[in-house]
Amino acid sequence: MTKKVNIEQIKEDVKGEIKEEQVWLLTYADMMTLLFAFFVLLYSMSSPDPVKASQIQEAMAKKVGIEKPAEEQIKSQSEIDKSLNEIVTELNLSENAKVTRDPRGVAIEIDGEICFGSGSTNLQNELLEILNLATQKIMKNAKDFRLVVIEGHTDSDPIPDELQEYYPSNWELSSARASKVVNYLIDIGVNSGKLQAAGYADRWPADMSWTDIRSGKVTNSTILEHNNTLEKKRKNRRIKIIFTNN
Repeated sequence: MTKKVNIEQIKEDVKGEIKEEQVWLLTYADMMTLLFAFFVLLYSMSSPDPVKASQIQEAMAKKVGIEKPAEEQIKSQSEIDKSLNEIVTELNLSENAKVTRDPRGVAIEIDGEICFGSGSTNLQNELLEILNLATQKIMKNAKDFRLVVIEGHTDSDPIPDELQEYYPSNWELSSARASKVVNYLIDIGVNSGKLQAAGYADRWPADMSWTDIRSGKVTNSTILEHNNTLEKKRKNRRIKIIFTNN
């Protein structure tokens, strides 16, 4: 006797097996939805670095053959280093200014002798020329939001009695000089929101590194050691401009 095959029943059984095997897709879809919502929430709470975002955009545009105008491109730290060295060479200031680096970024250190007169906060012509060129070559880009720190540094000599009414200590004098540089940069069109003034008085000798300062190696005896000759004092009196990484 031939057994009759129920085609419709077979179809229903197969359909049921397929549905049972694909139940995991529902859980998977829910998980992907939750992950997507989670990353959207993270992004909405974050503060994206505009500099890095701009650099990514430029790299992507360059990859597909779209070049931005040179004035819109944000300089890398190496390009800033090169521009600062060009400024030092152009102004023939190799004996009075040098380009350095620390964990914060690239910096130019300028001897105090070509920045200010003794006990004064009036900017001298050599410093003005450096600031003008640095603004033109580096700081004028409206899309570059990286912080630029202006530091004032002094030697350990006490403030003369006749000036103590204005600057009770080297802290006030170094801060006033850094602030004067910031004010000038703002006057010539640099975005004030990315400028910061800092005065270090005699607490950061020229021959000590960022790591030395942060690790607490500066003591009163260290200060004396780094100011025991006229040459060391001259090196310590300086303005430092740091173009930070972010």
